This record gives sequence, structure tokens and C-alpha cells, in this order.
Amino acid sequence: MIASVFKRHRRRDGKLELSQSYYARIRLDGEYAVRTVCLNTSDKMVAEKKLADIVRDEERERAGIIAPKLERTSAQRALSEHIEEHVKDLVAMGRSPEHIRHVRTRLLSLATACGWHLPGDVSADTFVTWRSGQKSIGPKTCNDYLNSFIAFFNWMKRQGRVEVNPLENVIKADIRGHQQRRRAFTDEEFKKLIAVATQQKLLYLTAAYTGLRLGELMQLVWGDLKLDHERPHVIVRDSTTKNRRQATLPLHPQLLEALRLAKPANATDGTPVFSYASCHHAVSPRRFVADLAKAGIPKFDDMGRKLDFHCLRYTFATLLAKNHVSQRLAQELMRHSDPRLTANIYTDVTCLPTFEAVNELPWLGEERGMTQPQSPENHGTQNGTQTPVISGQNAALSVALAKNTKQSARPVFIRVERQLAGSVRGPKLAERGGFEPPVAVYTTTTV
Repeated sequence: MIASVFKRHRRRDGKLELSQSYYARIRLDGEYAVRTVCLNTSDKMVAEKKLADIVRDEERERAGIIAPKLERTSAQRALSEHIEEHVKDLVAMGRSPEHIRHVRTRLLSLATACGWHLPGDVSADTFVTWRSGQKSIGPKTCNDYLNSFIAFFNWMKRQGRVEVNPLENVIKADIRGHQQRRRAFTDEEFKKLIAVATQQKLLYLTAAYTGLRLGELMQLVWGDLKLDHERPHVIVRDSTTKNRRQATLPLHPQLLEALRLAKPANATDGTPVFSYASCHHAVSPRRFVADLAKAGIPKFDDMGRKLDFHCLRYTFATLLAKNHVSQRLAQELMRHSDPRLTANIYTDVTCLPTFEAVNELPWLGEERGMTQPQSPENHGTQNGTQTPVISGQNAALSVALAKNTKQSARPVFIRVERQLAGSVRGPKLAERGGFEPPVAVYTTTTV
């Protein structure tokens, strides 16, 4: 082990000058490199005391007696400082501004409500007590607050600022039966919405026939639309998508014509397709509900499911399912990573032709008027030959015997194939030369 204090010296204008502050040269057992640490003191005794403290703390950290230095210093910093640094890291990682705003608001609000000022103040018991006293916040919102803080402490743990996540074992609230569900527009409802829409008509049509989200539509420019291509399509840039992947979506012929008519003559590749006013109108719940009311469409149905702008994406998935598009192709057009998300969440089964599908199934049961069994005379040839009779013989064999009995009193010899031997009485094996197996020969005499 190496542990000593010294002053750095350098030569200036031919003279040797020493630094004012002392430095420490440290290499503990098991280390290979020698570290140099500035002690920020000109007193040698103070420098030696600081060096001794550094060596003692590092040895205790190795032995697990005390927490690492970063954890100790982080524990003394305000929780709000850690939150702001976490938010800055989210910005650097390229998270969306809306996501960052939600995370920051939840973290600061929950820390204030629970009285958490330092990282050590955060505890599962405090959060559960706060959650049990909430009357105006639903279980899903409480889970959102919990998820934000769990992700925040996981980040703290990865940075080495805390040793454990105090909220990782908190059980989330059960949201089944409490969360609001969306539904797709029916064909009649969508036609009514388009009929009353003015500036938002093209926006609604594009959302319903491409499945683009509102945030993606707001960032759509005319350069992304390949209207004159051999196969017209829209390119969704990776910088605008939710999964940060570029996608190519085909354009419906009617939507293509509407986009061509709506394109301004002076539009450039960087000109937005939809104005801020139309997008703001669509994203505003109050104004979207006004369009629904004007079209006579209720916001909530009998099952409690709501309609909002994102339901146009549900409508796109449901239209694909109604027109017998395969699930893999629908998943590709919806840009989902999991096919269950396309089939179970975004496809509205209440809009599917379930009754028609059952009515068109072929009927395999008994027809009307056919409940009584038919007479033997009406049976087919195959059914008649398989009807069992006395002595275990089939009908064809018994008929042949009856005819032979009337015509001649001589014995009748009938050769039967081996697979029928088990259903006729009196087998007797006859010897045959060669390598062929014995053949069953049956004799029948008249009575």
C-alpha cells in the first residue's frame, strides 16, 4: 500500500517552484495504479489527516462497513436536485417533451405530498399511506405516480447514488374495471363525423385510414407524402414515431385524391400538412366533444367506452379486421411490436360481423322433417350392406345364402376375404403350397 503526501514542483524561469496545496499519492492493496488526489490544504498535518480519512473510508467501503462515498454524498443532497438531474438525463436520451413534462410533474408533486426532502425519506409505508388517503385520484393515476418514482430510483441505483429501491416491492393498485376504455367508430358514426367536420375533415380521414397518432400527424410535412409515386405512400420519420422507427404506410386511393386537392400550390417539402389550429382543435377534448355532439354521436356508449381522437386509430385497426386483413399484416400497418396489442386492444370486436359469421356457417345437424328414421327400403346400398343380421353376417351375405338355398340343396362354398373372417362362424384353414399363408375357407350347408 502507498499513502503519502507531497507538494508538486515545477520549474519556471529556471527556478524550482512548489505548489501551495498538498497532494496525496494513494494505492491500496489489490490496486495497480497510483492515484493522485488534491487535498486542498497547505498544512501538512491537515493533509496527513485527510489522507488518513480517505484511506480509512475506502478500506471500510471494501469491508462493507460503510456505504460508498457517492451514496453518502447523494444522501445529503436534496431529492429535488436528483429529480432535476434525472430529467436532464431523459432529455439527453431523446425522450419526448410530453413524457418529460409528465415525469417531472409526478416526481415533484409526489415528493411534496409525501414530505420527502432527502432520498432517505422515501419509503414504501409513506407512499401507501398517501395512496390510501386519495379520493379524487383514481387507481391508474396512483400507479402512474408509482411507476415514475420506481423508474427514478432505478436510475439512481444504476448511477450508484442509492443501494436499493425503496418502492420496488410496492404492490400496484388493481385497475381492472376502473380504467376508461376506448372503442372504434362505427361506419355510420364516422360518416356523420366527416359530414360535420370542416377544417378537421382531412385530419380525421388521414388518421382513420393510416392509423397515425396525433403527434405524428402534427409533425407530418408534404415531403413525407409521396403522392406522385407509382405506389403512393407516406413515410413516417423515425424522429416522429413512438418507437423511433421509420415506417412506410400506403395511401388509400380516396385519401390520395383528397390530399392532392388539399395541397397548396406554394407548399414546400417542409410545409406542415396540417395546420396547428386544426391539430389543436382535434387534441382539445372540449372541441372534439363539440364535433361529436354536432354529429349526434355520444361520447360514451352503453358499456362506458369513450370516443376521442385516438379512437380513429382503433377505427383503422377495426376496418382492417372487418375486411379480412391477416393479423400479421394488420400488425405491420399498425406498427405494433406485439400482435396481441393489435388483436385484443385496438380491434373493436363489437364492430365485427359476429352475427353474420355465425349465420353463414354450414348446418351440420338434422334438417326439418328428418327426425324419424327411414324405412329399410329407403336405405342406400352402403347402409344396407352394413346392417347386422343373425349369425353376425351382413345383409349381402344373408341374401346370397337365401337365394342359393332355394335354387339348390347342394352345399354352397363361399370364399371370404381375411378381413371379414372374424364376423362369420365356423372358420377352417385350408393348406396351400408355397410361401403364401393359409386362406380361410368357410362351408355352409342347407338345413
